[in-house]
Amino acid sequence: MTPGARIAATIKVLDAIILGAPAERTLTNWGRSNRFAGSKDRAAIRDLVFQAIRCRRSSGAWPVVNSGRAWAIGSLYANDQQLADVFTGLGHAPAVLTAKETSRPVVSDLDGWDLQDWTIRELIKFYGDVQAFEIAQVLKHRAPITLRVNLQKATVLQVKLALAINGIETRASLISDTALTVQTNPRQLFLQDIFAKGWFELQDSASQAVAAAIPTAGRILDYCAGGGGKSLAVAARTGAKIFAHDINLGRMAEIKTRAARGGHKIEVIPPMDLDPKTLFDTVICDLPCTGSGAWRRSPEGKWMLTELDIAKYVNLQRNILTKSAGHLAPGGVLALITCSIFNAENQTQKDYVSEKFPNLSVLTEKQYLPSPWNDGLYLVVYKANY
Repeated sequence: MTPGARIAATIKVLDAIILGAPAERTLTNWGRSNRFAGSKDRAAIRDLVFQAIRCRRSSGAWPVVNSGRAWAIGSLYANDQQLADVFTGLGHAPAVLTAKETSRPVVSDLDGWDLQDWTIRELIKFYGDVQAFEIAQVLKHRAPITLRVNLQKATVLQVKLALAINGIETRASLISDTALTVQTNPRQLFLQDIFAKGWFELQDSASQAVAAAIPTAGRILDYCAGGGGKSLAVAARTGAKIFAHDINLGRMAEIKTRAARGGHKIEVIPPMDLDPKTLFDTVICDLPCTGSGAWRRSPEGKWMLTELDIAKYVNLQRNILTKSAGHLAPGGVLALITCSIFNAENQTQKDYVSEKFPNLSVLTEKQYLPSPWNDGLYLVVYKANY
């Protein structure tokens, strides 16, 4: 496909998103309906679409937008990309720019944050103007692709060298000793034999750092296991057996496959099979949250989230924390994790647990803010003083 044809396809996808269709599903449907498009074309269109969503406000497409074309044009302007060469009207390229379209959309200083007004206020309230703006700017760009090396099967150096031989360059992480951020040829990762052998998995470096900071011992329960990211990370570092649980059994569908590939001992416990009286020495709660620390990966979230949504997440988290604390054995540790940058889901929840459970004391607290190399995550670890 020509660059112009890719822009035309991007406009079609954005038109569907404006009508309420989810981005991922729309991109998948477009690919299935346009088999002529190669993998590079599909990847390029995906990048253009997600770039437009991440920068929706500075593209002049928030809170309302007239069309996918206007949104695409605004996004290209916002990211300092050339337009005249692709809006040619030739072949499958979009029509030539009108006189009005040759000018950049007028945006305000707040538009440059590419966040909703209330989100900006919340971040400034907790982080201050400068740090809040820095966070907002990071969230405008594509997230890094990072590997977690499975120490049960290989060393970081072995993985780095094996990938380099096949043209995949990586960079070591400053916050996790098992993380390698991919610099070149990321789409070749899953074609590598060392992936099939279980030498690595994809996982953000802050997520790896958080998993490494949890003091694990004895029986370990991953209470909100989801796809098993934290279970796999802890198992890869310690070699311990992990019990994985989630209220939604479907979310854990891939855990057994991933555990087998990595050579880990992970026992999936369906929600109805977890006895409320069963105790564990380590209880990990990777809580459902706004996902604001990872908005680069799911950028629709930052435009859909409301203040009421945060309140709902806070209540849900407290309910989960109360239930999971009931599984904590004497002297055990409870880890609260979110991929959020909101105080209400992090520090405020830490204080809530301390007040509700006075026999739990804080051992560790860490916050990783979104950066060019990692997502935003929060961790607080408690020890049971009974």
